[in-house]
Amino acid sequence: MAHFKPILTLTVEHLFFADGRCTNLIFSPTPATRRVMQQYQLLMRIEATGFSLIADQECLLAFDEEAVLRFEVFAQDPYFGFYTLETQNRKLPLYYHSKNITADNTSLVLLDTQPAESQDTRPVRAKPGDKTPLLIVDIDLSSTEFAQVRESIAPVLRNIKFNTRDIYWKYYFFGELAKLELEIHDLSSQLAVAFDPSDEVVVKNGKAFISQTPIAMNSAPKQRFQLKDKSNAGKILIKRLPNAGVNLISRSMDLRGQQILVAEIYVNQ
Repeated sequence: MAHFKPILTLTVEHLFFADGRCTNLIFSPTPATRRVMQQYQLLMRIEATGFSLIADQECLLAFDEEAVLRFEVFAQDPYFGFYTLETQNRKLPLYYHSKNITADNTSLVLLDTQPAESQDTRPVRAKPGDKTPLLIVDIDLSSTEFAQVRESIAPVLRNIKFNTRDIYWKYYFFGELAKLELEIHDLSSQLAVAFDPSDEVVVKNGKAFISQTPIAMNSAPKQRFQLKDKSNAGKILIKRLPNAGVNLISRSMDLRGQQILVAEIYVNQ
């Protein structure tokens, strides 16, 4: 009777999510990797934030120097590439290799190179119309740690950490609000964000305000912005303005005439 134990667990963290857990990535072994896993009697167990490799303890076949497992990773969230800092101004797919880790020996490091296409008979993107992976992860089983893991109790632990992107927020006000002398006030006690009125012409006699600095995107924003009437002793018009999301993004101009991306929020009252 086979006795299986995990030899590697890979998890993914992302600062965009309030709890840091990234659960919307799918790891898919390539055809060549499936053959290698079958050769060494390895199983893949899907986890909420990654996966584990499970080895048959009765399989005594040593990993050779060519035993590299490749996983193509796809995002279930169509906005993933937008709110992830690492994807900005980079050619996809992103590439991670188990040999390149941080000094604390846990996190995989994003490489500047593109993955080699020697493990499969097809390239990373086989033909027009094929979905391009968001990232490629190579796991080198020939390293010393995997030679020793079958003798130990704990598996090799690795993770991939993504950072969230900063983006400007842009509020649009319509209706009676647009007739007033508006001011957006940040209730944060530290690093308060200020907003400048935009000089662009807004439809329906609306008004627009852009944040002076970009704001870190988050699945559950904690910003607390109030809307006040400057001409009426700072009367509070809206105690807490709605926060920005990732579903309304456009290009705009800042006050210096530089093109920027903004997250739009519309308020009609």
